[in-house]
Amino acid sequence: MKKRIATIIFTVISFVIISSYSVYAENVVFINDNFENLSTSNWIDNTGRGTKTVEQNEDGKYMVLNSTSSYFNYQANNIYSTRRLYCSADIKFDSGDSEIQVRESRDVSASGFTMAGRLRKRLGYLEYFTNGKYEKMNDSNGNWIKLSDVSKWYTIRMVLDIKTNKYSIYVIDRQAQSVLTKVENVDFYGECQYINYFAFSSSSKLCVDNVRIEEVEVKKIGVEGEVYPKITNTNSTYLYKVKAVDDNNTEFIVDDVKWYISKNKTGISIDEKTGLLTVAPNAKPGPVLIKAENLKYSTKSFFFLIDIER
Repeated sequence: MKKRIATIIFTVISFVIISSYSVYAENVVFINDNFENLSTSNWIDNTGRGTKTVEQNEDGKYMVLNSTSSYFNYQANNIYSTRRLYCSADIKFDSGDSEIQVRESRDVSASGFTMAGRLRKRLGYLEYFTNGKYEKMNDSNGNWIKLSDVSKWYTIRMVLDIKTNKYSIYVIDRQAQSVLTKVENVDFYGECQYINYFAFSSSSKLCVDNVRIEEVEVKKIGVEGEVYPKITNTNSTYLYKVKAVDDNNTEFIVDDVKWYISKNKTGISIDEKTGLLTVAPNAKPGPVLIKAENLKYSTKSFFFLIDIER
């Protein structure tokens, strides 16, 4: 029975993945700067309080941003994304406060934008912005992380999903290539229909290299969970989720999915909002088809075939 049901499941999942490939042929790259050509033309000072130069070390050239009086914003030129936006940069911080802002900007006034993602270093400590407030970024031990070594280079990666209005941040030790801190799938502050603003901001010197900002699309999507739920003497529960893969081969969980059992069966139920399947003691063995719907990524329904066993 397991061999037969596994064959059916593989066929169903294969169909889901193949049928949901993106119609986009390639990623849209907005910025790809390593500053080896000495050009900084992609970066615009929209405050009039900054300077920019190109310097060099043993690893090559990089852009240096500095302040002439107070906080500056250097904005990336010509970005407009309505899909899934990747932003990556190598940064060497100075002792001052600095941040990265990503937002939907409708005009140049202070009130004319909606903040999507924001990472700031304040007094050396890292914080991210969500739901109108700053939250601590913690290390693997749960301690508030502090970047006190101003000689080190870090890689900052931000992934912003306009369709779900959520984003993730990864802070990486560039030399060791280890993740120092991360947050995943946190809310934007407000609802963004697009993102057209990315900026480095600082009250002092900020060194920037290898900046890449690109728009990608989800290329496959499917349901993941236990294939062989068990009937026991008490209610048993199993959690199902929709997982997607984008054009950068990054996996992520799709939120706000609606869950259904395709055909009602005694003793089997699933929570419409959470994907939590409950198998009661009076359930009967046999195949059950779970359906997941998520209109943010596809108008199709996604199916996952399970086999209830005693």
